Amino acid sequence: MAREWTMLAALGTVLIFSGSPATASVSNSGSDARGVTAPGAVSADQRGDLDELLERSGLRVQLESLAAGVRVQFLRGQGRISSQDRATIDRIASTNFDADAIYSRIKLEFERNLDADKLADALTWYRSPLGKRITGLELMALALESGLDNVSIERKQASHERIALVERLDAVGGASETTVDVTLSIVRSLTRAFQPVLPVSARVSNAQLEEQIARARSRTLEQIRSACLVSMLLAYRSLTDQELAAYVRFAESEAGHWYMSVMNSALLAAVDVAAAATAGELATAVPRVVGDHR
Repeated sequence: MAREWTMLAALGTVLIFSGSPATASVSNSGSDARGVTAPGAVSADQRGDLDELLERSGLRVQLESLAAGVRVQFLRGQGRISSQDRATIDRIASTNFDADAIYSRIKLEFERNLDADKLADALTWYRSPLGKRITGLELMALALESGLDNVSIERKQASHERIALVERLDAVGGASETTVDVTLSIVRSLTRAFQPVLPVSARVSNAQLEEQIARARSRTLEQIRSACLVSMLLAYRSLTDQELAAYVRFAESEAGHWYMSVMNSALLAAVDVAAAATAGELATAVPRVVGDHR
């Protein structure tokens, strides 16, 4: 699923809320117990098929873009800081939000939730000409920056049928939900990590933080959903309605639902780890930067 560029936009607006270690729940919502491979029982052939699936889906390239964008947003969120602090923040964020490390965590999560039949069906889709083309469009969208005029025009020109298709794709693929949850995972981690260096009057309890997170999620979800839908309209604008409908049918199939739900939970789990580590190291190495936000 193409969600990374909207995630970066969300980070740019939500990181001002400023940060914490994530306790986001990770579920196996895309897999039932039947046919799921037990941990440690993944065969060499299955592991090879999984490697191919993740490669054909463009995951590694998308994670490189996401990791780079997250690092930029950490710096943007700090206001005026010294060059030394800037270098420290970039080093810490770069180390923890390493695309290869996040990729490895996601792959491990897939191995824990492997369903051989659904893996085979998903791989068949991504090997297909249309599957290859859609992956190419998603990767191309990462490299393009669309102006507001283009966004407005794209939404206005889209038919009701076209909008309905991308809404179905977002609903089953979870792009909007995952974008918000990943963003707020980083926010939660930063907030918790910096609590000890804040004045007592500025600190929040865990209950207060979770209440603020819940309000932020409710406030931003529809905004992010709108951004995701427009991003998909732009990314897939060269597809016919029939081709886009075929993609939706795959996403709504058992194999598509398995792939996208495991991907979402795995991405969130991986970001949780990276965000918690980044926040903890920042609080120790550059605690003074929190003063810019009081």
